[in-house]
Amino acid sequence: MSQTRPQRNIAELLLTLCMAFASAAACGQVSGDAEWPTYGNDPGGMRFSPLSLINRENVSTLKVAWIFHTGDISDGSRDRKRSGFEATPILVDGTLYFTTAFNRVIALDPETGKQRWAYDSKIDLTLDCPTAGTPPR
Repeated sequence: MSQTRPQRNIAELLLTLCMAFASAAACGQVSGDAEWPTYGNDPGGMRFSPLSLINRENVSTLKVAWIFHTGDISDGSRDRKRSGFEATPILVDGTLYFTTAFNRVIALDPETGKQRWAYDSKIDLTLDCPTAGTPPR
């Protein structure tokens, strides 16, 4: 049950960028508007940030501050569908939130990467979800 290299690289990059963004906010290096409260940062999903702490000149010097392993990955065995990890975290009130491929919600401290809490909705992952317009089996 291991991630492929591209999945691992994407997850690490995403968490690294979120960590850099969140650390700057946590350390008071940016304004109080340093949150990322919705997917894409705003209700329209524009993905624009007015922050300038990370820019073209210093982005190459970023280093991984921490890595968080969800443990929620499946290679398709044991009655589970194959999964990967893709998430767009949000940052609200100093907490980084994201969902896993197994429908868990996890909250992390953005500065340390330590888990604050997790919620598992206990959804049966072995069931097939019908596509739009297709009646359930």
